[in-house]
Amino acid sequence: MDLKVGDVYKCPEGHKASIVWISENEKVIAVKCPYEHFDKIAKVPIKTRHKQPYRNYLTEERKIYAKDVVFLIEI
Repeated sequence: MDLKVGDVYKCPEGHKASIVWISENEKVIAVKCPYEHFDKIAKVPIKTRHKQPYRNYLTEERKIYAKDVVFLIEI
């Protein structure tokens, strides 16, 4: 395979990503994907009209997504 920086390559989830780095032995590449990828589930405060101390905020779990993720892919 003849790969260059800037070429289009698929990320692990199947999106079109661009190559941003190639190792010297050309066995590992880094691709940057512009789509959102699931990162984690975090507890975030629910905003209310009443002012409460931070420790008393109601919280809910939300999925957090990361954008422009860089994946290392072994060829």
